[in-house]
Amino acid sequence: MDYVYLIGNGFDRNLGLNTDYKSFYDWYVNEESKHPAIAKLKSEISSNYENWSDLEEGIGLYLESIDSVEETREIHKDLLDALQRYISMQDKGFSPQKEYASDFLTDLFEPYKSLRRNLQNELKRNIFDRDDHKYLRIISFNYTETVEKLLKYTGKEISAGSIGSHVRKLSEIEHIHGFCDPNKGRMALGLDNETQIKNSELASSYQVKSRFIKPTYNSLYGEEHHKKCLRWINNASFICIFGMSMGISDESWWHAIGKRLETSEARVLFFYYGGFELRNNNGPEFQEQIDETKDWLISKFGIENVNDTDIRSRIYISCTKSMFKYT
Repeated sequence: MDYVYLIGNGFDRNLGLNTDYKSFYDWYVNEESKHPAIAKLKSEISSNYENWSDLEEGIGLYLESIDSVEETREIHKDLLDALQRYISMQDKGFSPQKEYASDFLTDLFEPYKSLRRNLQNELKRNIFDRDDHKYLRIISFNYTETVEKLLKYTGKEISAGSIGSHVRKLSEIEHIHGFCDPNKGRMALGLDNETQIKNSELASSYQVKSRFIKPTYNSLYGEEHHKKCLRWINNASFICIFGMSMGISDESWWHAIGKRLETSEARVLFFYYGGFELRNNNGPEFQEQIDETKDWLISKFGIENVNDTDIRSRIYISCTKSMFKYT
């Protein structure tokens, strides 16, 4: 049985890294700017942080005000180089304790512990207690290598022990958007597809698309990261989404998960941090929050029938704030 995790920036922030866009902007706007287009960009960001709450979506909107391809090239290079330097500083400062490796590996194979007891039992019965081999793969949307550091991962499979004659292994980790380490060759920053570039003239330019459309940018390196990760999702019986904002700049991934839900019996566990945890006398309000989050999530998945009872029953929402927190 195959498990897939999609891990986003919320994972790094949970570990205490200042990898949120606001922290990056505070640093970026104080960096020296040698090109007028960059000075203009920084002025726009500084004057309206709210519109830039998501850097990649903000780029798509900002390109509407750009007049030339040359200007987009300057913006892309400066933003990417600056973000690489900033995230590298955050990544280098993270050095977890050795004992966290075992805890993290156990948590990866037992994420149901974050749910209410009845849902824990349901997910264990249908997925985790099944009598078969279990292979786990991680798609990291982060540029950092915090996951690898926690697991002491060196590129080889990691055993999580066996149940009877059946193994549990973490098979592979893929960074779909690349790394902040310049020695590893790529760092994708931008949008999911050209329709998200709010400038029709620039959206038709290959020079722009090859920089700001992440799948196009990734394809330049010839490693087929995108195809590999899609295969993982298309074969997964269990998909866990942790630390992801579900923004439009990764829309194709959410639609791939939606298709998997519609065409299989796969189950999804989504970690949601926008609300509150189950506590004294808030059971009805808590369940209302869960139902609303499912509505929102199903729409993100591109599933038209938000009331499909079968699909809804295979989506689990966790509101715990303590999962994967190793500090």
